[in-house]
Amino acid sequence: MNPATGSLAYSHWATGLVLAFACSVIFAYSLRTVFIGRAADPRLAKEGGTAFLGRWLIEAFYWSFRSFGRVLLKAGFTPDALTWISFAMTMACLPAAALGHFSTAGLFFGLGAAFDAFDGMVARERGLASDSGEMLDAIIDRYADMAPLLGLAVFYRFSAWQMAIPLTALVGSVMVSYVRAKTEALDLSLPSGLMRRHERITYFVIALVGGPELSPWLPSPFGAVHPATLATIALVAVISNFAAVRLAAQGRAELVRLGRGPGGKKP
Repeated sequence: MNPATGSLAYSHWATGLVLAFACSVIFAYSLRTVFIGRAADPRLAKEGGTAFLGRWLIEAFYWSFRSFGRVLLKAGFTPDALTWISFAMTMACLPAAALGHFSTAGLFFGLGAAFDAFDGMVARERGLASDSGEMLDAIIDRYADMAPLLGLAVFYRFSAWQMAIPLTALVGSVMVSYVRAKTEALDLSLPSGLMRRHERITYFVIALVGGPELSPWLPSPFGAVHPATLATIALVAVISNFAAVRLAAQGRAELVRLGRGPGGKKP
């Protein structure tokens, strides 16, 4: 595909489907909030929202997933089966993004993220939550984080600076997850921070689905292809790397405070 004509390589049907679903969820949850109240969830309350993704919006989509989760539960799906379905759908976004079919890639990535949520719901409802399942889920999540960014890096291979943007976002995404996992392994309790996985998922979908639609209305500095997509991924790149460094600094400071710094004793 010629990058210069990349704006023609996205699918309007995929964009429309994603937008229709998002608008339906927001409208339905707005009605619920007004007439019934917000859907409380201890797990979401613990994490909360950030300036880049409010808690209300997180609640709305998680609430909408519960109905689908109950259907999958009644159908007899196991958590591991849903995890592998999530993996397959997410991996499908890599070649789609690499070929310039951004909105199709966004649709696959969003579906993969949804099934990633379903596996946890089914595991908790059926009493099948386990360390082995959590390990598989964590590994699949890391592959899922990399898939759209690797696809974008392949698409932008014709330009070093444009290719560097998704690759930098990939580094930041991996490091946020790694540093968070390391602090938890060291039994540290730190603030949730920025660009957690659900935030990154949201911005990746926005970049892939909305980017090609918005880009024709924006200037293309230095020959940028799909500038709206690049700008959104660049935001993830900057904030995720900042968040990883900040979380690492907070973790080290907490370890020193607990007497587990240089010269201190390990627990």
